[in-house]
Amino acid sequence: MTEAPLNRLPYCRHSEDDWREIEALYRAGATAKSLAARFGGCERQIYRRAQEGGWLRKHRKTTRRAMTPKAAEAKARKISGVKADAPVRALKADADLSDATRAAVRTTVGMLRDGHAARAYAYGRLAALMLRLDRALGDFEATAPGGRTPQQEAALAAILERLGIEG
Repeated sequence: MTEAPLNRLPYCRHSEDDWREIEALYRAGATAKSLAARFGGCERQIYRRAQEGGWLRKHRKTTRRAMTPKAAEAKARKISGVKADAPVRALKADADLSDATRAAVRTTVGMLRDGHAARAYAYGRLAALMLRLDRALGDFEATAPGGRTPQQEAALAAILERLGIEG
């Protein structure tokens, strides 16, 4: 009875220079499989040498993960001190209705971005109310050069739809 041959690579000897390079690459994060393919030999040989030499990667310091864009923006806001309701707070007492509506929409977006859904809902309702007032007073057609563009109107409609508010 003949046994099936094992899928072993031929025996391979490495010089001390090779082992130093393998160790450096292994500690840097290279896999034993890739090192075995590059230098010859088998993965088991590299694992055994790593265990005997004490160069296991678990002793490395862990690196921090990259921040998500949302976390980075939240941290930047925290550092800079810019609050999500800054557009509304920056309004002057004599601001026209169009500026106030835009500020309310920007604040709504900021609140949504920061995860303050209840406050975003309140500012969204305020923006919708001001938009209806703006249209009812006829200022919408009168302020066409400084008014909202079709893109701004579409953005406002999308935000109000997301909040479930009729515009």
